[in-house]
Amino acid sequence: MAEKVMHLMRRGAITCAEDTTIQEVAQIMVVNSIRYCVVINGRNEVQGIISARSILKAYGRNLNATRAKDILLPYTVTITPSSSLNEAVELMSKKRIEHLIVVSDRPGSKAILGLLHAEDIVNRMAMA
Repeated sequence: MAEKVMHLMRRGAITCAEDTTIQEVAQIMVVNSIRYCVVINGRNEVQGIISARSILKAYGRNLNATRAKDILLPYTVTITPSSSLNEAVELMSKKRIEHLIVVSDRPGSKAILGLLHAEDIVNRMAMA
């Protein structure tokens, strides 16, 4: 039986709300030593991500007036916990990305459950 995303994913994620200021997003990223922050709406659903590069694009703007929703990158590459790791690897390779946001299996829901990183899959491969 193929191993599932749920067995390797990191539960939870560092997130911010759509109305969080860019200055606050930068602080969240620095404090947590992360390169991106997942932007969610009031229903805990993924709206997009903000990367360090996204924040650089806001350089020179009023960081307290600019909100996460103003600079987020719409993020449509997600996977569910019941998906196979094979599917995850194929998706990462096809999209040329190193992480996937894991969302609920519930139809119509994009509620974030966690993250799956390429390094987690590589670590599993090293232990096999």
